[in-house]
Amino acid sequence: MTRLWACLLLLGVGLLGTRSIQAVPFYGDFMPHLTHPLPLHRTLFAPLAPLEPLAPLDPLHAQASQRVASVWPAPAPAPIPLAPQRQSSHLLPLFSSSFDTEFVPLEHQQPPPQGRQDVGSTPPVQTPSGLDQKPFNVDAITTDVNNPNPAIFFQQSFPFFGNEFFNSFGGFGFGAAQEPWWKGPNVCTEKEEDETVATETEGEETVDTFGQERDGVSSVVRSPLFGQFQFSVNSCAEKPNKHVCTKIVNQNGKKKTLTLTRQCCYGYGRPRNADFTTPCEKIDIKDVEATASEMGAKQFLESARSSGELADMLGAGNGKKVTLFVPNDAAFVEYRGQQQQENNVEDAKAEASNPAKSVYKLHAVLGEVQLEDVPNEQLLQTELPDQKIRINSYQLPVALGLEPFRYAANCVPIEKHDKLSEQALVHTLGGVLKPLTKNVMDLIRERADMSIMRTVLEKTNLSAMLEGDKPVTIFVPTDAAFDKLEPHLRRALKEGRGCASNILKNHMLDLTFCSLATVPGAKTTAYNLLGEALLLNRTQGNVNQTGPATISINNVAKIVDADIMGTNGVLHVIDTILPTESALPMTSLMAQKNLTIFQRLLEASGYDNQFDDLDNVTIFAPTDKALQNSEWARMLKEQPELLNHNLDLLEFLNYHVVKPMIKTCELSEKSLPTVAGASVRLNLYSTHALFSDVMNRATVNCARLVHFDDESCGSVLHQVDRPLSPPKNNMLKLLEANPNYSKFLELVRKANLTQLLSNDSRSLTLLVPKNDVFEELIDSGESAKPMDAAALVKTHVVEDVVCCAGIIPTNWPFVRSIESISGQHLRITRDRRPKIENAGVTKCDVVATNGILHEINDIIVPRPQRNQQRPQLIPPGPGFQPQGDFDVFF
Repeated sequence: MTRLWACLLLLGVGLLGTRSIQAVPFYGDFMPHLTHPLPLHRTLFAPLAPLEPLAPLDPLHAQASQRVASVWPAPAPAPIPLAPQRQSSHLLPLFSSSFDTEFVPLEHQQPPPQGRQDVGSTPPVQTPSGLDQKPFNVDAITTDVNNPNPAIFFQQSFPFFGNEFFNSFGGFGFGAAQEPWWKGPNVCTEKEEDETVATETEGEETVDTFGQERDGVSSVVRSPLFGQFQFSVNSCAEKPNKHVCTKIVNQNGKKKTLTLTRQCCYGYGRPRNADFTTPCEKIDIKDVEATASEMGAKQFLESARSSGELADMLGAGNGKKVTLFVPNDAAFVEYRGQQQQENNVEDAKAEASNPAKSVYKLHAVLGEVQLEDVPNEQLLQTELPDQKIRINSYQLPVALGLEPFRYAANCVPIEKHDKLSEQALVHTLGGVLKPLTKNVMDLIRERADMSIMRTVLEKTNLSAMLEGDKPVTIFVPTDAAFDKLEPHLRRALKEGRGCASNILKNHMLDLTFCSLATVPGAKTTAYNLLGEALLLNRTQGNVNQTGPATISINNVAKIVDADIMGTNGVLHVIDTILPTESALPMTSLMAQKNLTIFQRLLEASGYDNQFDDLDNVTIFAPTDKALQNSEWARMLKEQPELLNHNLDLLEFLNYHVVKPMIKTCELSEKSLPTVAGASVRLNLYSTHALFSDVMNRATVNCARLVHFDDESCGSVLHQVDRPLSPPKNNMLKLLEANPNYSKFLELVRKANLTQLLSNDSRSLTLLVPKNDVFEELIDSGESAKPMDAAALVKTHVVEDVVCCAGIIPTNWPFVRSIESISGQHLRITRDRRPKIENAGVTKCDVVATNGILHEINDIIVPRPQRNQQRPQLIPPGPGFQPQGDFDVFF
């Protein structure tokens, strides 16, 4: 029993890093005390007898980096013994169909005498009638508590120690636990229950400390040996004026969600960034105009009252809650000045004459909208028909020492928020909202300086995305920005071919990204539709700077006109097109990777546009070092006119192109047809002395890949260390074509192996000694010894392609060998040059249609095989009796 409890204790320690889970087994009377956390000193050193209930554990108050959930035990309100009692136990029977999980608020749980004594709690104050509080949205909650008490933090991080363990350390600086604000006075509590039928997927879901769903942890565990476990997952999150705890229980296909919301009652509040013990205190609620005046935004409401719009904005006294987004005085004065200059509005009364275009009602929303409860991208219906406000929130790093979030309404900064007045909840803006009637694509179409962008968007069909309902952000380069591009890229974009869609996706986000999200002194990262990061940096404002600070993107482009809002997102005007390697034409990518000779050969041939239009291909481009001494490089330098539409050059270029697109992680040993028609052979090798099965080197026709996986618009570019040429002859013809191999050829014919070396279906490695090797043999007198021609030739033939790039230095005991077709194992290594047994390779990788040929400087003499006879195990006779332990097995 003690061992079982110790295992469960260790299991609880392992789960602490992410969440604490209360397991309720369906055992009836079987060990119900295991469902309660026990103090350490009463667990390891005392017998497991029925114990009194312990003090409840407070939910965790933690920084964002301390995401530890707390355990909520669910005992009855009154203390009960933990001895097995079937009638009064809160455990559910094994085959129960009821769903009676109990949800007990922490402040209603009875603490033990030795634990912390709760202060007298004030009865919950009910909100006034007519105040319809919105249900809690789990996805919107984050923690915002500063400097938690160490005793509370450790106690809630390690709940299995119990209260007594930490209270015993009073003299070591932990101190007495303090009451959180949501257990104090002037706190209203709202309980919400929801029961649904859990799907198979939901059976595998839990909720973490911040209410965000995670996969991979089962909330229902069924044990075929002992029965079933019910897992209940608890999460608590805190904001300045709200504390929400959610408990999700999944039992027998039913999912029950219990939500308990504690918040300051109406008329009470807490200072922002207050300590978690600061209680809800009475706040001074004033008239809406006085409240706006204190917030520096009185002129807008004064203008609304003088035009007769204020009463309608506030609901005309019907008792409904209203939220006002009020521009500050500086922003409203600037707006009025612009309107008068443009002769759009003569004065504020002219706006009231056309209620459909009233700028005032555009700033009023029915309902009490607290920004901390509004999810990102939420659309709020204003009192102006067909007009909505899009709310965006952006989290800031704690190191900046600023507010944890920045909010925007239609990309207008919300400067102060959640100020309660007698008639409305007030937020102040750094600008004036304007009616939105056009989507982002319509905004691009009406701009004369975005004609090229409009054409490219329509040709690539990406315009449909900018006309949809989902939020979108696009950084739009002007027509002047297109003139900065090099010709290949500009042509591809204007014609909407090849990489045009990738280049545009590099400028688009699937969210609303306002300039407010960038902060001076911090770099902001956003991911575009290609999944690539865009790094935005707002420069620090100078003392003499009057306009807004400059925002740069990837240190390449600058935003020249920000936050042009549409009904479905926002656009920003930039002065330079954002480059991306995955969107470059192939010729542009080659120039960027310093493959200038191969790229210039493409241009000189006149087929560069054809190469840029290729899709789903793999290009093996030789480096400049590999091509600098080639005949093609000489002609490019001396007679470039002879290369224009040169068919031999076209065949050479096409031989470096393979379909389909293959990255290095997808390479395997095989032959692939090229665009030119002939095939190239891919081989993989290992350069690890110990892990010989780990392939980390690749060759194509024995040319080594030295740089790889540069993507370009659906294609990939690999660099090789030598140019590729299609083989014309098989092994036999290579021997016949080279007079230095005549003596070895005589041995091949004498051994009747010509058919082997002329078979194009084979993949061989042929090791050929030159004639001078045989001549030295004759001079030394060793030729007088009898020689088996067939055995000698077969020792020099390997049934595999072994390129010189695959031969690495090796030492005992990490010795590598290859097997000849005669069955001899030939050791391979590398000193100054590749070496096979006693012969050094003087010329590597002569490619044939059926393999490769290496020229060697000696006749290979295999090492003699050691005949080691393995011991024979003779079965014992019928009367044999084992005398020891080993005799039983042998």
